[in-house]
Parts: sequence; C-alpha cells; structure tokens
Amino acid sequence: MYEIYMRNKKIVDRMAFFTLITFLVYALFTFLWVYLSPFFFGLIIALIMEPLIRFMLKRFRFKRWMAALLCLLIFMAAAASLGAWLVNTLIRQIGSFVEGAPVHIEEIAYRTDAWIARVAAGLPDSITLLDLQDTLLSMVMGLFGNLVQDQAPRWAAAVPDFLINVILTLVSAYFFMADRERIFKAVARNCPKGLAGHFRQTGKSFSAALRGYLRAQYILMSMVGIIGIIGLLIIRSPFALLLGLLLAVLDFLPIVGAGSILIPWALISFITSNPSQGVSLLIIYGVITVTRQVLQPKILGDQIGVHPLVSLMSIFIGFRLFGLLGLIIGPTLVMLLFAAHQGEEEMDA
Repeated sequence: MYEIYMRNKKIVDRMAFFTLITFLVYALFTFLWVYLSPFFFGLIIALIMEPLIRFMLKRFRFKRWMAALLCLLIFMAAAASLGAWLVNTLIRQIGSFVEGAPVHIEEIAYRTDAWIARVAAGLPDSITLLDLQDTLLSMVMGLFGNLVQDQAPRWAAAVPDFLINVILTLVSAYFFMADRERIFKAVARNCPKGLAGHFRQTGKSFSAALRGYLRAQYILMSMVGIIGIIGLLIIRSPFALLLGLLLAVLDFLPIVGAGSILIPWALISFITSNPSQGVSLLIIYGVITVTRQVLQPKILGDQIGVHPLVSLMSIFIGFRLFGLLGLIIGPTLVMLLFAAHQGEEEMDA
C-alpha cells in the first residue's frame, strides 16, 4: 500500500487536498456560518483592501497598522457614502410614491370589490356580499396578524444581532489587515508541514480569484441595473432609478432575486386592469433573467480564469446539492479548487 502511495504521491496528495478544501467550504457554509460569518466578511474586506495597503506601504512608507486603519476608514467612508446616497434617493422616490399611493390603493380596492361582487353573485342566497367581505377580511387580518406576531420578535432581535455582526466584521477586518503576516505565519506554524505550503500558495491564487469573482458580480449587477432602469423608463415609471438599483441589488441575492419586485408588481397591474404594464414588467424580468443566466458563466469564467462551462456546471451542481445556498457554494468551491491547482503548479515549478 505504501509503495502504491509513493508511486502516486503527487496525485493522491492533490486529491486529498482538494477533498479537504471541499469539506471545509461545506462546513463553513452549513454548520459554521452562523459563528464565523463576521470573520469571513472581515477577511474578504482585508483581501480586497490589500493592494491599497501595499501601495501605501511602498509609496508613503506608512507602518502597516496605520495603513490598515486608513484603509478601513476609507472602506467605511465609501460604504457610508454609498448608503447615504441610496437612502437619500430612496426617501425622495418613496415620497413621490406615497403621494400617488391613495390613487393606486383606491383603484385596487375598487377592482377587488368588483371581483368579490362577481364571486358573490354565483353563491347561494344565504351567503351575502357582506358575509364574503367579512370572511376575506378576517382571513387577511388573521394571516398578517399571525405573520407580524410570529416575525416581530425575530425582527426586533435581528437588529442588535446585525449591529454586532457589523462591528465584529470591521474589527476583524482591521486585525486581518494590520496583522496579516503574523496571522498567516501562526496558521502556517500550526498546520502540518505538508499542508502549510499548499495553503500559502492557494491563498495567493484565491485572493486573485476572489477579486475576479467580485468584479464579475459587479458587472452582472451593473447590467441588471441598466436593463431594469431602461425598461422602467420605457414604461414611464416615475421610480425607474430607485427600482433599477433595487433590482440590481436583489438580483445579486440568490434567495430573493429581481422577481420579488417585478412579479408581484405585474400581478397588481393585471388586477388593476393594466395588462400592458403587467406584460412589460414580465418582459423586463425575462430579459434580466436570461441575460444573467446566459452571461454569468462567461463573465465569471473570464474573471476567475476558468472555462465558462466549468462555471456553469459549478452553479448548476451547487444548486442541485445545496439548494439556493449552492449558488454561492458552487462558484466558491471552484475558485478554491482552481486556486489550489494553480498553487500546486507554482510549487512544482
């Protein structure tokens, strides 16, 4: 057995390392995510800001802790500025929407009453229109009442939990940036000697692949936002900019998606006797969906350095194995395996 292993040592070691990476990714996104997510995002921020830190170290001769603090402040300022701009835009356009809301609500109420009247006309005489309205109202109030009653405590508890996660993410990002070499050396010292070199080379390649993945998502979000804004401008929506940006953000989230806005809006349009708008919204959703699904493998493959077919397979297989979460796990695993393969080739060279 040992002789067989020695003859195939390189292949066996590589397969074992790939298996270990697969297990670690699966464990992170399933069992450990609730405990390690702030530190994971902190590491991502540190990897993204590392080129800027190195530029400061080389150009201005800063100490690393100073460069890390400055980069963290730049990141926070950029995030706060973007958030302030989005909130300001949201407030202005929500104000416009609220001004016209009574008209839309009155139209929906009128159409709903007309539909209830048609349904009541076909019911036995013992059931009056008032009875049907009261029954439907009780059902709706009970549904939303139970929903609020069940979810309100969770929402209330999620606010401090979210703030704690944000604080931990920023603090951990600073330590990852300021003590990068010390942390990596500590991990290397406590890893088996054979794995330390693999992880070091994989980490370098994964940093480049991660930046490529984020660029790919930014490109896709920009395309979705542009399609959404143009489509909404064509149908003369007064909230085209706000909704286009919202569609771009929601489309990045695999659990939500642009359909969470466009499909209910289209249904409301059909109910309020505006079928042309409903059809237009469904067309916009279809164009967004087709564009993302067709171009995502190509853009993702170009940015992280793998063939588009591999990217497509990672997305599909990840979805089949892990559900919606697999849309993240699949490409992440491919990036890690690709980085590990590159690291192996560099070590062999």
